[in-house]
Amino acid sequence: MPRLPAVLALVILLTGTGTVHAEKSREIEQTHETRVGELLFLKLPGNPDVGYKWRFNPAQSSGVNLVTVDPIGWLMAQKGRSFFFKRQSVLNVAVNAKKAGRVDLAFDYYRSQGGRSYNKTRYFRINIKP
Repeated sequence: MPRLPAVLALVILLTGTGTVHAEKSREIEQTHETRVGELLFLKLPGNPDVGYKWRFNPAQSSGVNLVTVDPIGWLMAQKGRSFFFKRQSVLNVAVNAKKAGRVDLAFDYYRSQGGRSYNKTRYFRINIKP
């Protein structure tokens, strides 16, 4: 039994003070490959008729200097007869690859009516080849 305190001390020494810092998970939902000078289109489903929209979040993105991000606009779904089977609209975003490297783009899904409440953030990884 005298070895147990020594083992615990070694574990604490190797892992630090024992405090764990949780980082926000950045789960990449889609990965795309492209080349410098090419244009890539991202499609983000939403429902702008009731205020749910997407917004590019450069603060949560990385490698934004390698691309330009331009929201083109919404492709609106046709109005359906049934409230329960309504199709979502799609926001089209053009990403122009300017330099080679890896880019992680973040987009926030929010509701603009009744104050802004963020529902989720989607991440897209783009690998740009020369």
